[in-house]
Amino acid sequence: MRFELSVHINRPPADVFGFLRDKDKYPQKPGSPVLTLEQTTPGPAGVGTRYREVVQMLPFVRGEILSVVTRFDPPRHVEEDFEGAGMKGHLAYEFLPEGDGTNLIQRETLEMKGLLRLSSPFVKRMLGRQLERRLDALREVLDGGWPVG
Repeated sequence: MRFELSVHINRPPADVFGFLRDKDKYPQKPGSPVLTLEQTTPGPAGVGTRYREVVQMLPFVRGEILSVVTRFDPPRHVEEDFEGAGMKGHLAYEFLPEGDGTNLIQRETLEMKGLLRLSSPFVKRMLGRQLERRLDALREVLDGGWPVG
């Protein structure tokens, strides 16, 4: 399944890129399905940086997702491959200057593995809504003046 979404953020591309580059350093909102997000390789983020994420998938089901940065072109692109919790995929962000802000484009491909393939239509609807909410929350945080270092 494929997704392409975009959101306008009233911050320059370097700020939006910096926020997503340092995604493991920012606290999750209460109720977020992301329970843990940690960088597992030393040093600053770049190609080859690895992350471990634990997500609440269903009320009593947690999954671990491992990812690796595959493209790192500040402040224009960042991409990563991920696998875990019965799926694998690719996530790409593009940061386009637009007026005084940034048009953030998210492209994601996702492949369900094994028996989870049967749930693909349901997952596509549910994940599509979740991705939209995540981009809206990202815009709210950055438009609200969150300091990016």
